Amino acid sequence: METITLKINESAFDKFQWLLSHFSKNEIDIVNEIDTAKLSTKDFDYVSNETLSELKTVSNDFKNGKRDDFEEYVL
Repeated sequence: METITLKINESAFDKFQWLLSHFSKNEIDIVNEIDTAKLSTKDFDYVSNETLSELKTVSNDFKNGKRDDFEEYVL
């Protein structure tokens, strides 16, 4: 049996489920396992090291009382 990975738009997901319902369990099997060896950073939303470093700096500045660049919002 072959294994494929698909990304399906939400607008087409119901149609896809309908299509799958027309096969027997002997013909297809839905699996949730992912072969992580075949994944790349393009498969994920991620934060670059540069952006992460900037966020850490901003966080540390805030924690250390340097809050000139922040606006406080009261909800």
